[in-house]
Amino acid sequence: MRRFLPCIPILLFLATGGCSHRPVPIAPRASLASLRPAYDPTLLPKTMAFHEKRLKETPHSAMELNFLAENYNQLCRETGDISDTFRAEQLARRSLKVRAYHNDAAYYALALSLFTQHRFHESMEIGRHLAAQSAEDLHAAYLITENQTELGDYAEAEKTMQGVHPHLDDPFGMVLRARLLEMNGQVVAALTQLERARDAAAQNIDIPRENLAWFCMRVGDLQAAQGQATSAEQSYHEALALFPNDQRTLTALTRLSAARGDWAATLSWGQQAANIAPTPEVVALLGDAYRAQGNAAEAQSQYALLETMHRLSKAQGGVYDRQRALYLADHDQGLDEALQLARKELKARHDIYAYDTLAWVCCKKGLYAEAEQAINVALAHNKQDAKLLYHAGVIAAKRGDKPKAKQYLSQALAINPYFLPFAPTQARTLLNTLGG
Repeated sequence: MRRFLPCIPILLFLATGGCSHRPVPIAPRASLASLRPAYDPTLLPKTMAFHEKRLKETPHSAMELNFLAENYNQLCRETGDISDTFRAEQLARRSLKVRAYHNDAAYYALALSLFTQHRFHESMEIGRHLAAQSAEDLHAAYLITENQTELGDYAEAEKTMQGVHPHLDDPFGMVLRARLLEMNGQVVAALTQLERARDAAAQNIDIPRENLAWFCMRVGDLQAAQGQATSAEQSYHEALALFPNDQRTLTALTRLSAARGDWAATLSWGQQAANIAPTPEVVALLGDAYRAQGNAAEAQSQYALLETMHRLSKAQGGVYDRQRALYLADHDQGLDEALQLARKELKARHDIYAYDTLAWVCCKKGLYAEAEQAINVALAHNKQDAKLLYHAGVIAAKRGDKPKAKQYLSQALAINPYFLPFAPTQARTLLNTLGG
């Protein structure tokens, strides 16, 4: 079974020459796809075959090794197969053995691979190394910032970004600033930044349509998080118009459909996503959709596949630990394993979602004091995420704090009535029980 990638960082674009500025007039968003050549799914395989051939002819060429490392990272982005990024790491390390100096392309390819594997400290060290070589290296600052953000070092990430001065229409700087705004609960400002980043990326004809689709998808993600389901759906369709085989956008549409309770659409989008990359999230959503439709046999088949995938993916380390812990907690099973994974995840990363994961698992385990402590850390950064507020409301209810429970649950539903499958209905039921 192929191994799949749970997240794609913006660092990908630093390895694909996406930061040069060759603007064209801004077009209506519906026309974004028409500004670039038609998507050719055979282009990347042909390019890789060409460089594989060249590498056989010149096995010690740092340049060819770098080209292939970048191609494998791009392939990982297009297919979701995490094994491709392991291959990119091997190629980048080979290139650095050939030439350690003046070989930034190898360093960036290696940093992206490590980031994708959630080896954030190692990836950030490469960024610091590159920054030490050149204080003007904007990409190094971005690399450091993104790793700091993933580790939950938001204050340090802010300091890093304050020390750089990107071009005003640089979409990558905008995306990083949007991410920090989002993590700190400034979601309206974050969405505005993301929309500006998408429009700036649309003007840069050096950014491939596959990568431009990523900007549209991220706008959709933030719209969905704010309950703007119709706008989010439109953004996702804009992404698919650019890149029809985008597994991440297909997954986003699966997630949105499930949150809206549209199980037929969940199955349709989920099956398309799974045909490209059957990630744990997609398989779990398919199982939930079949269960909601009363098809217990097919639901169990999907859940069994998820367990098989989990056993085969353990060799990848902790890439899927957070997803696994949340899945187990949401389905009230394997809670001892979930707690072990959540605590392990928090030791490695201190972002708000690591605290939220621990809080939710502790709540399901009956460890309500620890759950409250963890969710309070998450809420100290962000009180505008409906999922965090829902978890906080359930925890407060378990602790007997009805006023807080009603406050958090009401806020969650007001921000986003489609924040998770089943959870909004459960929140309304709990509110009625509490007299809310």
